[in-house]
Amino acid sequence: MIGGFIVGAVALVVAGVLVFGSGRFLTERLTYVLHFEGSVKGLNIGSPVLFRGVKVGTVKDIQIQADPEAVTIQIPVLIDLEPKRFGGYRRTRDPEAQLERLLKSGLRARLELQSLLTGQLMVELDFHPDTTVKLVDDESEYPEIPTIQSGMQELAKTIEKLPLDQLANKLTSAISGLEKAVNSPEVSESIINLNKTLKETKRLVRNVNSRIEPLASSLEETIKEYGKLARDVDEKVEPIASGVDKVLKDTRKLVRNIDGQVTPLLTSVRSTAKLADAALAQAEQTLSTIEGVAGKDSAVVYQLTNMMKELSAAARSIRNWASYLERHPEALIRGKSGSRGR
Repeated sequence: MIGGFIVGAVALVVAGVLVFGSGRFLTERLTYVLHFEGSVKGLNIGSPVLFRGVKVGTVKDIQIQADPEAVTIQIPVLIDLEPKRFGGYRRTRDPEAQLERLLKSGLRARLELQSLLTGQLMVELDFHPDTTVKLVDDESEYPEIPTIQSGMQELAKTIEKLPLDQLANKLTSAISGLEKAVNSPEVSESIINLNKTLKETKRLVRNVNSRIEPLASSLEETIKEYGKLARDVDEKVEPIASGVDKVLKDTRKLVRNIDGQVTPLLTSVRSTAKLADAALAQAEQTLSTIEGVAGKDSAVVYQLTNMMKELSAAARSIRNWASYLERHPEALIRGKSGSRGR
């Protein structure tokens, strides 16, 4: 009976390990070593190992290796990776060769924050082909995965390189100069003058406000008077416009009548001019005949000569008047400027 209880207890222990351990003891694992620069504070045994957010293993051990002769200390971190998480590992018989291919493709490990509150770290695996391979321990029994600095470590190194003392001195000098400028008499006087200016501005605004209201009332009354004047003008302009329209209509009618009478008048004037030319020609012929009969110095010839000159002047005047009427027919209504003098 005691043996039966012992066997039952062992079976329960094995079953509990298989159930609560989720089969960890039956899972194939590959151990790798990592060497990180600087402190690994926050990284604990059992911390997760992630590949792009997927858990592929855990931290197995964290050791310290001291070399008294070289006075160097290294902190190797052992991690266990589960090959079943990588499909290629399950089909290969040489994990080291597979790891070598992954390293050539840029597989690197670095520390990342697991929790901002607790400060715990984890190991993250990813491909960084633009980084160089740095192997620390070639004699380790475990294959080594190169490491790179995390973003926090790079930021810390950048901050370490900053000339904090110079920056602090410059900041102190700037604060001192600002304090002197603020406490200087010129600034105090400027503030007093600014206060006075603000008071004067407020007083000016109040005065303007007190004058704007009467001005607005006067402007409103002016607008009303203007509206009234505009209405009166509209009432008076309408009859004037009607009268103007009537005058324009009468003027158009008169112009049409004049146009109808100008053409016959011009025709008559041209006919008269032609008759005058013919009469002048006949008179010249008659004068020539008389000159042949009478003497050149006789009274008849002299009178006939004067008459011919007057006829010539009359014919020329008629021609000029006809030509002017052709160009300016409106002269029959308004007359010709300066015609009386000629």
